[in-house]
Amino acid sequence: MQNKKTRKARRIEIVTGFIILLASFNFLASLLFDFKFVSPDGTLLEDLTYLSENTLNNRVSAWFWITTAIITLAAIPFYLVLFYRKLQALQYVNALFMLVASVWFLLMGNLGIELHHNMMNILGEGLERANEQMKLSLLEQFSQEQFYRKIGSSFVGLFAIGLGMTRFRIKRFPILSSILLIISGPTLIFLNWYNPEHLIRTGAMAGIMIGVVIFCVRLINRGLPVNRPLK
Repeated sequence: MQNKKTRKARRIEIVTGFIILLASFNFLASLLFDFKFVSPDGTLLEDLTYLSENTLNNRVSAWFWITTAIITLAAIPFYLVLFYRKLQALQYVNALFMLVASVWFLLMGNLGIELHHNMMNILGEGLERANEQMKLSLLEQFSQEQFYRKIGSSFVGLFAIGLGMTRFRIKRFPILSSILLIISGPTLIFLNWYNPEHLIRTGAMAGIMIGVVIFCVRLINRGLPVNRPLK
């Protein structure tokens, strides 16, 4: 009976490790394919012309964010089962962070698809015929999409902090992973709102990715320790 429970626990650990790893890499791909078309020095017409020439990139970016949201949602129940009765309330807080992040990414992706359709409609009639209100509406949609991205990625930072704090509840949680997550999480949140283009923000994203990968590889290869959680 004990062996059967152990095999079941290992299956949960392996599946959870893979799905969180998949969500993390999809999040990274979403960042790499993220589409931005507003430049600080460009005119309204230049920005919209650039958007009209890259409608496919905009659509691909939106679908990557939607996929990230769906995979993150799918990872939540596995995460909760993995840490059931191990972290007390921390796993529920972290699951909430994952849920909120995925919702905002989903909203952002849907808005990106809507932006793509609106741009295609304008192109069908001719960009030069679009009035200023229609053009400004597209830029407002893009600005709202950027706002959603800030909120979603900020909750990714909160999840990183929470995952890093697992080290204080479970022995032999990868210490390097914990350090990277606890440092990178707040850094990402701060720079999201004060300087999104800063190079350190990119470093914070890399730190979170490395921390999550270390955790998932440990989970897949060795699983959680069988000892009791720290008091």
